Parts: sequence; C-alpha cells; structure tokens
Amino acid sequence: MKYFVVSDIHSFGNILAKTLKKCGFDKRNKNHTLIVCGDVFDRGTDTVKVYNYLKAIPKKRCILIKGNHESLYFDLLTKYYPDSYDFSNGTVLTFAQIAGYGLDTVYDLRAADNQGLASMFGDKYDMPKEVLDIWRDIKKKVRESEITKWLQSKQWVNYYELDKYIFVHSFIPLIFKAEEYRGMTEDYCIYNGWTRAFEEKPNWREATNEEWDKAAWGCPYKFFDEGLFNQELKNDKILVCGHYRCSEFNEHYLYDFTDNHDIYFGKNLIAIDATTAWSNQINVLIIDEDGKCYDQKGLLTYKKPHPIIETVTLDVDEYKKLVNKEYEKYANDVTNS
Repeated sequence: MKYFVVSDIHSFGNILAKTLKKCGFDKRNKNHTLIVCGDVFDRGTDTVKVYNYLKAIPKKRCILIKGNHESLYFDLLTKYYPDSYDFSNGTVLTFAQIAGYGLDTVYDLRAADNQGLASMFGDKYDMPKEVLDIWRDIKKKVRESEITKWLQSKQWVNYYELDKYIFVHSFIPLIFKAEEYRGMTEDYCIYNGWTRAFEEKPNWREATNEEWDKAAWGCPYKFFDEGLFNQELKNDKILVCGHYRCSEFNEHYLYDFTDNHDIYFGKNLIAIDATTAWSNQINVLIIDEDGKCYDQKGLLTYKKPHPIIETVTLDVDEYKKLVNKEYEKYANDVTNS
C-alpha cells in the first residue's frame, strides 16, 4: 500500500486535486490510501469541491482525522449568531457555500455583526431581521446537508496509527496539572503553549472526544520539545501532524527564515501544514511500500536541528515566575471582561 498524507486543506479543492494528481495519487488505485489530518474546510472557496473529492474515495482508503476546524463547524451550528472568529477563521464562509449563498452574503453578515458590536458600548442597535433570517436559513440548510452528515459519520477518527507513524491533527491528549497552575484553564494553557502545565497521558489512545478536541489546538513542536511524546519515542514512533505552519517548524528547528512552507521532516516529528491560504500550496507526504518518505519534490531526508535548539532551556523557577505573571494577566482579563 502507498499512502498519501495531507492536512489543512481549508477548502482549497483545486489545489488539492492538482497536487495529488501531480504526486501520482489515483483514487481508483486499490493500493493508494489518502490520510487527511484534519481541517478540510474554512478559508477557501472550494468547500463543495473538497467534499465531493474526498467523498468519491472509497472509505477504506480515505482516513479522515478530526481537526480543530471540524470542532468550529459544529460549534457554529449551536450559535444564535456567529462570533467574530467564526468570520476570521472562515467557518461562516464554509456555511454560506454549503447553503448556496455567495461572498456578498458573508460580507453582509459580517457588516451586521460589526454594527451589532455598538450595543456593547451603550449604543442601541438591533440586528436587522432580514440578516437574522438569512443566517437562520443558512444554518438550517447546513444542519440538514449531506456534508454535515458526512462530518458526523464514523469515517472520522481522532488519530490513525500505521506501523511507526502516529497521524494526528496537532498533538496527542495530555494530562493537565491544574493544581499546580493556579486556576489557569486547560484550554488557555494549550493555546498559549504553557507546556509545563502538562504531563504525558499513558493511555492517550483511549482519550475521550473532548480530550482530543483540546489536543487539536496547541503548537505541536512546543509540546514535543517539552518531552510530552517521550513515551512513544521509546518505541521509535513518529508523530505526523498538521495544524501549525511548516514555515515555523523550519524556522524553529533549522533556522530557515525564508518563509519555507515545505514539509518539516524531523527524526520523530513530521509537519505538513503548508498554510495554503498564504502559500497556495498543499504538502503531500508520500509513504511508499518500502517505508521511504517523499513529497512532491522528491525523497525527504532528515536534517539535524540547528545547534541553538539544543541549548535553549529555561530554569523551572524562572518558568513558574512567567506562569504567575501570565496568570495575573489572565485573571485581570477575566475580571474586566
């Protein structure tokens, strides 16, 4: 079997199809399997094309892993009206495409949201009824759509394991040491990279969907560098992730500051998110029958991290001082919100 691995497609269907074709992927080939490490929608304008492309691949040869944008999708279905980040993350755009509305409608919904913010500052402003009616119609059509049923199907999994490879969206679930971190929330620590607030979870493979949802939000290399994948390193496992832009992995490990969106190919860590909305490329990790790894440019080879990476450490006491400072900022934000 030959495996083709992509992530963070973000509704760029034309780029997906062209890139996979260039890499030799054939959905009719029984020896070809596609692995998608989450975030199939949002940001681009080919939502329906992405769905049709993935749906046409036999289920047994199309492994779909949940990402944080799959969570955002279902969160938005429960809301009276979108939050600002639902617009900036592209989830409202995805909903509009599924419901058959155009970009103008998304702009109108966003404009109404911006005007609605005036009520927070004491001005009276009622959301126009026609805008709310459009949003309710969009939400109704999305809820009843085949795409929503597909996203709810058992085809979607939290992770996939293949020999020495562990495919995830961002990272594996961890244990949050709440008692040591003065009331800071787990979500806050994950999102802001407070890695020492966590410890390895021995039975992460049995984690709940809620735990996997949380794990989909962090910066993979920060948790990896903290040693939170060490139990799997003992078995020489390799973490393959999306979610975080490859350019930052290449900067962090290789000191490559050329805005390089190509795959970061580490010894036990592989990152494949090309930040497609910015780079106009989708990375494809190809694992052939012999276990060799390629991308669309050729054979991938391991490059040793820049020496400075091995010397950057932070004293535990200094780290706790930073945590306390960050907590005070967090507590003030909560108090003033």
